Amino acid sequence: MTALFEALFDGIEKGFTKEVANKKRYLAAAAAQEEVSQLLLLRAIEAFCMKPSPGAVKEVALVLKALYDADVLEEEFIVQWYQEGLASGNKGSQIWKNAKPFIEWLQSAES
Repeated sequence: MTALFEALFDGIEKGFTKEVANKKRYLAAAAAQEEVSQLLLLRAIEAFCMKPSPGAVKEVALVLKALYDADVLEEEFIVQWYQEGLASGNKGSQIWKNAKPFIEWLQSAES
């Protein structure tokens, strides 16, 4: 999954969300293989954003929302990925700070 993500988005910083939206059908096909594929996709997004690409990490919440709205990612897996990320000891990482508003929105939407 990480290799696919890298192949699709390598070198993209500006307009990351737009590129993800344009190529969501590839991600949807890969994530539909089995349930664990959604977590693998989320981890690929995380790995991509952890690289020195400040543009991508700034757009992580928008990317998650775009994939959620397109039914590529389900709420349950997004929240699980976020919680695992916080528990891994990287709480201070920018990806978690930037994803937090979307996660809070997801959790408040269900209540």
